[in-house]
Amino acid sequence: MSYIRREESLETMAARAIGEGSDFGHTYARTGLCLTSHHRRTLPQTLARLECGEVLDARDDDCIAAMGDALVAEANAISPGYGNRVLNVCTYEDFLFDEKLEELRWMILRWDSFSRVRMQVRGRLAARRLLVSVQCSVEQAT
Repeated sequence: MSYIRREESLETMAARAIGEGSDFGHTYARTGLCLTSHHRRTLPQTLARLECGEVLDARDDDCIAAMGDALVAEANAISPGYGNRVLNVCTYEDFLFDEKLEELRWMILRWDSFSRVRMQVRGRLAARRLLVSVQCSVEQAT
């Protein structure tokens, strides 16, 4: 038996990032979780960009990270260490009696998935730019 690795296309990955970002933004806005310091002021702009599909904007990096931190902290406040557990251990089979904690678990997983695909798209785009730059340099040298 042989294994063939099929890589997700950049277009598919970008579409997933846009969909997950929009979904996460809508859901996060309904949680009512407050952020601290300047993230509180930038949250409305970040949510607006996510809703419009502008998921790669570097201005949102800190705010998106703060959103994840707020979700983890809220879960940890309900059940000490559980928010961190969601990020580090498979929690799909956890049976939770607290509806709020279950909601936070799903939100943390959504945030984590969105954050990861967002960075993967950025990495692929950076790799393409690098390859184009190298190719142009090689063509100019010949």
